[in-house]
Amino acid sequence: MAVYVFMLGSDDTSVDLVAVDERQAGIVFRMCVRFIERSPELSCRVQVFKDRLVIPIRGAELTCLPASPAALEGRNPDLCICDEGGRIAPEVYEVVALASGKKPTSLVLLIGTPGPQPDNELAQFRQQASDCPDDRSQVYREFSAAGFEDHGTDCEHCWRLANPALDDFLYADALAALQPPKMSENHFRRTRLVQWVTGSGDPILPPDLWDGLSSGVGIPDGADVVLSFDGSYSGTDATVLLAATVSPTPHLDVLGVWQRPNYSETDWRVPILDVEQAIRDACERWNVVEIAADPYRWQRSLAVLSAEGIPVVEFPQTVSRMSAATAEFLTACRNGQLSHSGDALLREHIGNAVLSEDNRGGRLVKSSRSRHAGRIDAAVCAVMAYSRASWRSTHPKKRFRAASFA
Repeated sequence: MAVYVFMLGSDDTSVDLVAVDERQAGIVFRMCVRFIERSPELSCRVQVFKDRLVIPIRGAELTCLPASPAALEGRNPDLCICDEGGRIAPEVYEVVALASGKKPTSLVLLIGTPGPQPDNELAQFRQQASDCPDDRSQVYREFSAAGFEDHGTDCEHCWRLANPALDDFLYADALAALQPPKMSENHFRRTRLVQWVTGSGDPILPPDLWDGLSSGVGIPDGADVVLSFDGSYSGTDATVLLAATVSPTPHLDVLGVWQRPNYSETDWRVPILDVEQAIRDACERWNVVEIAADPYRWQRSLAVLSAEGIPVVEFPQTVSRMSAATAEFLTACRNGQLSHSGDALLREHIGNAVLSEDNRGGRLVKSSRSRHAGRIDAAVCAVMAYSRASWRSTHPKKRFRAASFA
């Protein structure tokens, strides 16, 4: 496409090649050079330089550019090809995109495989195509095995869906030779199956381990439980209410989730009264020993519930507190010291979470701060619930007898 537009465009045609860095852009540029050098009819018209091709008689130019916003300002391309769209810096893409539109037929072509971060430019195009299928300002095409994440990485059906070049210039024996654990499963799924797996690295728990802790049943009515509550106001986070049985091996179940249906509904707000009522209903159904909640932005609701006699315990999500609770939770999972109902959303949030570690310990965080980052609120609730439920099992509330006086 680059050579086609370069050779057959109008006078002063300009084609730009951009990638995560100049070396990466140079890969596409060298392909263009070889394409032209193999054709005597083309090579006699084109002057080849280190980082650009020129047709002097028409003033046409094909240029390999560094991935520096400052170097890309002021361009006026007929075609700009951005390679590795899953990893290109957002500012770089925005500069080249804003540089287009100065010619009647200007086009930006973004190509690549899913990046390790969910907020990459390619993912935003994909989200836009999903949210606004009638948007004619962009065309999105995907060759992937998305939807078959439950298939193994050695599934040849998925290989063919995601790789049109299979058995052409991509060889099946190479895919077989690179199977996990020779590389991380997430990396293989992103680059060779074009599956939009969440998380920037390996999951905090192997999916099989988490699934093995599922009993498939909820919590029986009347059981002693701890509720954990992680509240949001709007935006991309979810509000989650979760229960855990008071036991040395707590059993977890998600009771309620409130989240914005899709990113386009920017006016959506958490239905606070519905959340408060769900907490009251839980207290009617089970013997709630306490409700552990981060008070941030929910002080009034927690104060109202506390005034009604609901045993609210503040659980601020400070680094020190969450680090200790996270370590306990992950250890319990690996040792089979907890179980859960098999809730699909909790499984998703566990898979989205990334373990951030420093000298203060490790804690669950999103893979990025983007609005496209996978939610982890249910996973945070699970950590809080396990911490309080396991502690309550060894520290029961003291029962006092009323004093009598003669």
